Amino acid sequence: MIPSPIAKTQGRLHHPGGSFADYIILRFPADSLHFRDIDQSDPQVKLKDIAHLRYYEAHERGESDPVIVAFLQLEQDQPVGQVFPGISAVTPSGETLLSANSFITHALRTLLSQGELRYQDGSWQVTAPQQASAGAILQLMTSHNRLHLDLGPGRHPPAHLDFADFPVYKNLIPIGQCGFLSDLVWRERPRMVFDTAFFLLEHEDFFSHHSALGEPYNLWVADGVIHRPSLYRRGAIFFDGRWQVGFFGLDDLEITLPNGLRLCPCDVPLPTGAIPFTLNGDGPSDLTLYTRYYGVASHGRVLSYTPVAPGRFELTVVDRRVVSWQRGGNLTLPQNGFVISFAPGVLPITEQRELQNALRSRLVLDYRFVRPQHQAINQALQVGPVLLQGGRCPLTHTYLEEQEQFWPSRPLEDGTWQIGIVSTDYKTDIDRSRYGRVGLGIDREGNLILVMVACVKPAFRVPGVESAGATLTELTDLLAEAGAVEAVNLDGGGSDDHSRLAGFSSSTKASITSPTLTSL
Repeated sequence: MIPSPIAKTQGRLHHPGGSFADYIILRFPADSLHFRDIDQSDPQVKLKDIAHLRYYEAHERGESDPVIVAFLQLEQDQPVGQVFPGISAVTPSGETLLSANSFITHALRTLLSQGELRYQDGSWQVTAPQQASAGAILQLMTSHNRLHLDLGPGRHPPAHLDFADFPVYKNLIPIGQCGFLSDLVWRERPRMVFDTAFFLLEHEDFFSHHSALGEPYNLWVADGVIHRPSLYRRGAIFFDGRWQVGFFGLDDLEITLPNGLRLCPCDVPLPTGAIPFTLNGDGPSDLTLYTRYYGVASHGRVLSYTPVAPGRFELTVVDRRVVSWQRGGNLTLPQNGFVISFAPGVLPITEQRELQNALRSRLVLDYRFVRPQHQAINQALQVGPVLLQGGRCPLTHTYLEEQEQFWPSRPLEDGTWQIGIVSTDYKTDIDRSRYGRVGLGIDREGNLILVMVACVKPAFRVPGVESAGATLTELTDLLAEAGAVEAVNLDGGGSDDHSRLAGFSSSTKASITSPTLTSL
């Protein structure tokens, strides 16, 4: 097989004030691009490297002597009963956890919050022996080297560490599917690799016990299979015989639960036996799907929980897994998932029990595009924001919040801190913040154009010598000048800082990323 040709050009963009940005433009045929998820090949490398990185992040936010506890989630999530048979997985709030990974995260957070986990003479110990689940989880974590303590370079754990006043939601780090692009490059030697998509990175992103650092979210389709749903209505690049840019939301999908029950958006013709759903609605509905965007349109803020509603039966979904269920509403909305909420009587008790029984052995549900114009999609990845459509740049100063459901974390009037919608640390201006950038465009013939802009953080940059990155509008201009008529932003900000343009790879940096977008 003859490799598809890749044409490369490079240049320098000069900024006012004397700084500049180095960039590379790569052109390649439409059939040479493939999406895939990556994960670190050596779990211990991932565990230790990420714990080390989180130590420095804690130090940067003001902790003088941070203590980091990181743990690896199971690579293949399973039902709780299969991993921990005979153990109750009901939280104090009444949420029944179905996912073993969710159960492990919830349990470790509880143990640390209550001072029932300690590090003694080089080993982990539980001070609550009456909890069978605590012992079982600690045995699993320690016997497979999934739990790691990091006190910083050159520091060794004391003889006794009891984690008093330990900041659980900042320094206990659940690690999901993620890796380092440099590892992939050295291991597989692809012709070109670049990272993209949305994934959980900051501690505010994985406050839910259903979430973990590195977990990707939003639409991903490979070989016609929808592996992740479009949680938020954002831009995507997709292939249905030709590459295009469009917008997708959760209400573009039909959902089939493990017991065969089908759920469809209320604005499409319903298949026999299907139940129609509304999305993020405030009014009464037989079936409502809730994402983290719930409340923004109606209340001007993220509400974070489903409404309290006695008798409602609710399921939490992450990717294709049903990870928990609860009755009565008030269910936490994770950054990387959504909640299916049935009104009383819509799903009879017998069907609820049938579904619960099915979920004990199989967590996986299925998705299908419901609109005719989407049903030939073979590949898709939700990224963003959209930079070009029909040769026109749609960016405005309010575009990301108004059109792509970005909602950064912010202080509220009552003085509380509102955790936003991932990406929580994303700068929503279009023409001020300069970072390393990667943008993907489509020309009039349907071929692909990749633009990569290098950046070194200001604290490390040698002025006038090293690249200072680009804004979103500057990246858009580079794509348009290269011939793109459709384009999306792939990655930028912290993931691309420190990058140097080297060969065909934008991965010569120590950044956490998941998934990757690669052309082999």
